[in-house]
Amino acid sequence: MRLTEELILLMLNEQTGYLEMEPGWTFSCVIAGSVIADLAMENRIDTDLEKAVLIDPTPVGDELLDPTLEEFAKAKKIHDAQYWVEKNTRRADEILTQTLERLVEKKVLNYESGGFWSLTKEVKRSKTYPTADLKLREEARTRILNVIMDESIPDPRDAILVNLLHNCGGFPAIMTQEDYTEKLDHIELVCKLDLVGQAISKAVKQSVVDPKIHVKLRANRIPKISFTDILRQRDLWTGNISKAICGIYQKHGPVVEMPVKIRKKRLVALLGPDANTWVHKNGRYYMRSKDYIELFERSMGTSKSLPGLDGPEHYKMRKSLSTGYSRATLANRLPELIHRCETSIGRWNRGDVFPGTRTFQNHMSSQVSHFTMGVDCSEYIDDLLAYMHRALVVHVQGGLPKLMMHTPGMIRARKSVMRMIDDVHASHTPAQRKGKPPDLADYLLDLHRNDPMFLPETDLGFPIAAAMVASIYLGSALAFSIYSLVRDPALYDKVYREAESIFGDGRQPVDEDFNFDKTSAASRLWLECQRMYPVIPWQLRTTMNSCQVEGYKIPANTMILLCQTAPHYLEDIYKDPSKFDIDRFLPDREEHMAPGAYAPYGLGTHTCLGHRWVDLQMTVNILMIAHRVKLEIAPADYRLRINPFPTCAPNRKLKFKVVEVRNSAGK
Repeated sequence: MRLTEELILLMLNEQTGYLEMEPGWTFSCVIAGSVIADLAMENRIDTDLEKAVLIDPTPVGDELLDPTLEEFAKAKKIHDAQYWVEKNTRRADEILTQTLERLVEKKVLNYESGGFWSLTKEVKRSKTYPTADLKLREEARTRILNVIMDESIPDPRDAILVNLLHNCGGFPAIMTQEDYTEKLDHIELVCKLDLVGQAISKAVKQSVVDPKIHVKLRANRIPKISFTDILRQRDLWTGNISKAICGIYQKHGPVVEMPVKIRKKRLVALLGPDANTWVHKNGRYYMRSKDYIELFERSMGTSKSLPGLDGPEHYKMRKSLSTGYSRATLANRLPELIHRCETSIGRWNRGDVFPGTRTFQNHMSSQVSHFTMGVDCSEYIDDLLAYMHRALVVHVQGGLPKLMMHTPGMIRARKSVMRMIDDVHASHTPAQRKGKPPDLADYLLDLHRNDPMFLPETDLGFPIAAAMVASIYLGSALAFSIYSLVRDPALYDKVYREAESIFGDGRQPVDEDFNFDKTSAASRLWLECQRMYPVIPWQLRTTMNSCQVEGYKIPANTMILLCQTAPHYLEDIYKDPSKFDIDRFLPDREEHMAPGAYAPYGLGTHTCLGHRWVDLQMTVNILMIAHRVKLEIAPADYRLRINPFPTCAPNRKLKFKVVEVRNSAGK
């Protein structure tokens, strides 16, 4: 364990799933100082209060330490520790990323979807972790707290660790305020015990107070675009939001003020891969989602929901529901998924012509409702879609007055949604659920029973409705996928051959049959559809702290439009981005792996919790449809147009014709 690794573990807040340290100069200095200290512990350098001297240039064989050691070896002058701390700050993000990845490899940390981190069960249980010599080392927090609370004298390594933690203000995060105040004198005493620690401390403090290299950048003025600038984006007229916002990014840059306000607040858009990378890493410190969704929640009688929570409460609910949204949960019910897909497709006969988007929305709604709620809720979809759409326009966008939620149609739709929620509750009594696999509703009800103050009964309706709204999004995404499949006969044939190898001769496939290698064409088709036709191309947030993004200062209480899919059409990332090309996801290209390039599931802590479930479900559906039927687009000359509200979907003119029933169910 390097000092850097143990420092990260000390700063990890298990209640929130991320580090108790706001990114900034102090944090970068402490991370840089930990590497300098590790080099001293390895006897590669010697440092005192005046200078840091190279002793041995032999590489340590550690990617965290060797780049800094190499710079020491190349230096023509002797510098003090402050110089090396400041010089090393430019590697802070790289060091942090490498450290977190190493801790996962060592099975000390788990990485969770959304950028969360948690100690593994083994480390939590034993409060130890393995070292390189296969011995067990007492977990850092336990050791350091024992040193401070017992007022004992630590070994030199722990003295440095205490010093680093104190310099970044980390002790109040692992101690009560009362204990911290009482033990502050001992903390400061420990900080004076080691010369290396003292040198790092001096460097950090002086750099923070009077940085010699770090210079605050003057914030640029955020450009404000006009309605004319937006209307010039021709892709808006076809409904392609992602391509249109890419055009805005290319012309106006990564931060622009939009010509509209939401709830009387200025609306600032963040666009481009660098902005995506910033939001994914730092958004949790500066942005919250509660503001834009709270009135939407209230329309369902709810005060708390997963998309509307931030910080510890969001992490707690996310962890509690993670199993219900996991790929493994769906994989365990694979035969049922295949059966339900077969049953739906089995209603299609040769010569049938059916509306694309509506049919696939109903198709997916039936599946999702069974797998997440235990009942078929598809009969409520029309009313749910109407009510949720109106609530979005009224409460989130502010486009209609609140009285529009009380029209006769909306009153009727809300009653229908409430009946759906009541049906789900009525079907989840202990006797009715006995012997059945747990679904998302079970996990919600368990969370309510175990912690009724955290998730009260009044807040159970929204997640049920939200799951069904998600099924509508999936139906739209499947419509895009089948459209893309049918319009490319060669691709259709590839996917059919994959499906035949999985389902042919009446085979009952297992989870392993749906790995990327065996379903390469279908999986890449899905990835490319998510790039070109993401159903949620942007999201709203509010800045809770002022921040600086790409050189632009954004004040607190600003409404943010996260245009996370803007990079999906960038020529610098994707070769010929307007071309539907599944080969861009092959291992020798992997264009989507560029930082910030691909974000159909959102960014940061609010990244879709069920995205791996969705990947499996959509792959199975694409393969099953290709295997059972041959479709054509009707009319044959149809050109894709996208209806962007309330979710991006092919417009109503898209229809499919069944020209052949290839394999009936059971054959």
